[in-house]
Amino acid sequence: MFLFLLNKNIYVVKLVVSAITFLLFLVLNSSIYASECEKIWVIENIKINEINENPTLAKQNAEKKVSRLAFEKLIRRISLNSSIITDAFINEISINEINSLIDYRLIKEEKTLLNRYIGTFNFCFLKHKVTGLLSKNKISWSELYSRPIIVFPVWKTEFVLRLWKDPNPIKKILNDKIENFDGLINLIFPENKIGVLRSIDAELAFKGHERSIARAIERSGSSRALNIIFEIEKLRSYENIDFELLKLSEDEKHKIIRIKVKANIHNKKGVKQGLLYQRNVNINIDFQEKEIKKIMDEIIFLLEENWKKANVFIGKNLSEVEIFISVNQLKYWVRAINKLKSLPGVKSVSTKKLDKNGAIVILLVEGGIDRFVSIVLENKMPFTGTKENLILDSHKL
Repeated sequence: MFLFLLNKNIYVVKLVVSAITFLLFLVLNSSIYASECEKIWVIENIKINEINENPTLAKQNAEKKVSRLAFEKLIRRISLNSSIITDAFINEISINEINSLIDYRLIKEEKTLLNRYIGTFNFCFLKHKVTGLLSKNKISWSELYSRPIIVFPVWKTEFVLRLWKDPNPIKKILNDKIENFDGLINLIFPENKIGVLRSIDAELAFKGHERSIARAIERSGSSRALNIIFEIEKLRSYENIDFELLKLSEDEKHKIIRIKVKANIHNKKGVKQGLLYQRNVNINIDFQEKEIKKIMDEIIFLLEENWKKANVFIGKNLSEVEIFISVNQLKYWVRAINKLKSLPGVKSVSTKKLDKNGAIVILLVEGGIDRFVSIVLENKMPFTGTKENLILDSHKL
């Protein structure tokens, strides 16, 4: 009997110690991982070259300017109608207020010369302070990255119809745009993925063939497709042509071509969801590359603005969402809590109840349960169950 009671007491002590340790992690995990910064709040490789006869002043001025540049880049990334709002809004924010929004600033490299300071910086911004500022100023924003979107660049002339093969002047321009893009939409161009390239050819893309588009989406690991079609035509008539605008004389009218552009969005099943962009424009063939770049910028900007509108946050309409986190190790618990806190629209995470298989937590989220489910699906988080009984498997994070 004594041994039984002793073993029972030892078990209870172990259980209490485990529970206390677990609770301590609940309290401390946010500070332990404070140095982590979610991708959306990171601004990287901001370069500055500040000239001043006084090298100390050069560095001080550079640090002020680079912080403002980083803040501007962040606001352009997440705010709705960023091209309209940003300039006026950013100019009203003081450098002290901008500095208060920064979690940390990392100097990647720097050089101080006699009359110049050169540096490259990375920044991490504080989510709650930035979104609080936007909400205060009634600026809508989005924090949600899209899942991959495959792009089909179709090029059609009188003689050729191209998609993956050259000559196709859209391909390099598109690839450069994707490599340097820093927005919320995740565009992919499957240049070296043979299985994807064989899924669809130029004619099928031009016709918007649903089965082929769906096959390419699946093989590329995308969630949808952006089908961009450029049709190049020679003009049959030169009436009402503004030669001066095109920087041509009438003797050079053979250099004028018409570009007809359409951009359609297709869902995972290949079905066209609607026309995103359409434009017919006459151009001087000497400026063809410049005009294509301009059109591509317009398409990508419009696609991203539509994405932001569909996933907009305004800092209001908060509601509680209850979920269960399946967990048996502290490291998975910490990972799950930090991931939930980083999700767009999640304002707070609190523990309601613990049990041997995990814990029930309450999330304060913007937009309610439907919006929350949409966000976790977009982030490919390992949830199961129904809306009323959501279960997060922390081991699969």
